[in-house]
Amino acid sequence: MNPRAFLPYLLVAGLVQPLAAQSTVRIGLSVDASEWQVALEGGGELLTRSGRLLMKLRDAERLRIWWDSRGEADPRDEYRIRVGGDMSAAAAAEVMKKLKGLGESPEKFFVPDGGSWKVLTGHFAKAEDTEAILQKLSGSGFAELWVSSEHLPGKPRRGRALYAVTERYERRALPSGGVLFRSNDGLVQLFGKGHYRGTVEFFPNEDGRLTVVNQVDLEDYIRGVVPREMGANEYPNIEALKAQAVAARTYIVANRGKRRNEGFDLLDTPLDQVYGGRDGEQPLTDRAVMETAGLIATYNGAPIQALFTADSGGATVDNSYVFGGPQPYLKGVSNYPDKPQTLTFKGAVDPGADQSWLNLELLRLAAFGIILPDVLSSEKMELPLRMGDLAGPMARLAERLGLPAPEISPARDLQLYLWMARTLGFDRVAEGMEKPQDADYFIGTVVANSADRPLAAFLARRGIVTTAMWHGRPTLRDGLTALSRMWQELESPELAEGTLLRDGTVRRKVISAMPEPLSLASFLYLAEESVGGQLRLVAVAHIQVGDRVKWMPREGGSRLLIRRLDPDGAAWDRYNPTAHWKVEWKDADLLAKIKSRIGISAIRALELDSNEHGRVLKLTVRDTRGVGHELTGMRIRALLGLKDNVFRYLTVGTGDKKRWIFYGRGWGHAVGMDQTGAYGMALEGYTFDQILKRYYKGIEITKVYSGSPGS
Repeated sequence: MNPRAFLPYLLVAGLVQPLAAQSTVRIGLSVDASEWQVALEGGGELLTRSGRLLMKLRDAERLRIWWDSRGEADPRDEYRIRVGGDMSAAAAAEVMKKLKGLGESPEKFFVPDGGSWKVLTGHFAKAEDTEAILQKLSGSGFAELWVSSEHLPGKPRRGRALYAVTERYERRALPSGGVLFRSNDGLVQLFGKGHYRGTVEFFPNEDGRLTVVNQVDLEDYIRGVVPREMGANEYPNIEALKAQAVAARTYIVANRGKRRNEGFDLLDTPLDQVYGGRDGEQPLTDRAVMETAGLIATYNGAPIQALFTADSGGATVDNSYVFGGPQPYLKGVSNYPDKPQTLTFKGAVDPGADQSWLNLELLRLAAFGIILPDVLSSEKMELPLRMGDLAGPMARLAERLGLPAPEISPARDLQLYLWMARTLGFDRVAEGMEKPQDADYFIGTVVANSADRPLAAFLARRGIVTTAMWHGRPTLRDGLTALSRMWQELESPELAEGTLLRDGTVRRKVISAMPEPLSLASFLYLAEESVGGQLRLVAVAHIQVGDRVKWMPREGGSRLLIRRLDPDGAAWDRYNPTAHWKVEWKDADLLAKIKSRIGISAIRALELDSNEHGRVLKLTVRDTRGVGHELTGMRIRALLGLKDNVFRYLTVGTGDKKRWIFYGRGWGHAVGMDQTGAYGMALEGYTFDQILKRYYKGIEITKVYSGSPGS
């Protein structure tokens, strides 16, 4: 179906407003401060909220806006018992009926993001006051109970007035209903907060503080959201960022007016969407917004609830398991490609299975021809260190550094370390700097000759020859490792590192880095780096697109390519630092967390009910009486202090020494678009609409208005 065919339905249904009303949105920047400093770039005007001029302001002139009250409202915490998880309206009504039969006075609330309902009962000043009701409800068959807390304002105190204080400390009374700042150049600066396009309003709220609202063009709003929610620095791919732009735009279209009772549409925090104003904007994310201007995701003609998550730990999950809503487009999908895209590279050297001797120092020497391929074997590396084996590498290194050819010496064993160091001139550095006491400290008596001890201490101090290498009989591996470290002291040919792209280019981890060709020599040392850092030379490597690779830039192309096996495996969402994590709790600390939410005295067991992707859909906390307390959705990770619900655990120790160790994956609620997974898909060539249609089932991409971001 033609996406444009959806537009008349959207307008008639009132789900999307026409362009004239659609063009601006109101974003709440703050609700909890009583004063701000403001400046206008290029100068501008201070107006009443209805548009009447109050003051003209010069370029960068500071004005302090101050709500003078008789004291701030006294906030308070309130605790309530949430009964059950997120549920349908019918299920909520049934729970309400049962609670009323037990003498409770429950209330139900709609959760817009999830399209579900929640039921709360009781009002308590302290968390411990909930225990009696928790016991009663638990004994009446309610398995899923949760103590929720809310920060409430106290009784508001009548404010005296709203004032502006100039740079000359002149105080001017302002309308108590609030004011509006409009800049000539379109940027309003809130000190301590940032720069904002459009206008910024200030008006008192019921908490005895100031509400700050940025009214801004919708597309400019998206420009400030995308880099804060995803960002080109972490995810430098235009298609992934375009997917985020459409998701962010869809969210504001679907949720516009969500907080109208507070005087704005959405907050600028993770409670809605993170918004950074002009300061958050980036060139690549600006391009993503521009190229998708006016596009939103729709299902059956209506804008979807475009939920997104940072990293879903390998697979997203149906909304019904988290927020309880029935949306058919919020279904769980795997983040593993059916067949990962790989590029094949061939190496010239494969020493075989035993490569425990291999290290990065040796690969550096090989990459620049200082050692030859026939040396790279277990048999050669385990030979005793001899002058004849070092003469060639030493001569080639000296030539590279423009130093005199080394003089062959009868030195052997530990003396060979000193011979290499003297050939490279390190004895001139050690003389006069190294003290006898330092030699005693670093190497003891292993080097007895007093003339050699300062140089030996210098090599130990710099980590060139380690303590272990000074003891026992050195091998060729030891000698060449020390030679490579000496080379690094005088010249530092650094490994380059970047992400392998599907066209064979690489992108270095640098802000706004553009892809560059991967220049390789015809003779190539090809290595794999394991998760633990162990290196292995291989003849062939099938490197997955998106993997990190390292190479040694040099004229004629790098003779070394290292593939880093990603510790987070093959999934599209493996690029997030929280793709895998570990959390540890002492038993007493974990009990304190759990007790504050479900009111038990001790933990007998934690029972996990998981899906096929390892995501815990239901957690049962079994107390010492054997009673099970059930939790679902986001309350699971909140209860245990975890990043996500994909986890397993083990326990060690007993009594007060007992510890709970959790191993997990992902970060977030795992519903909707996986932001890291979107980046992984984009690396493999998927377009923004393909990404969106994978994570939001059955949707269409609909253009609901024209236009582009402001300048």
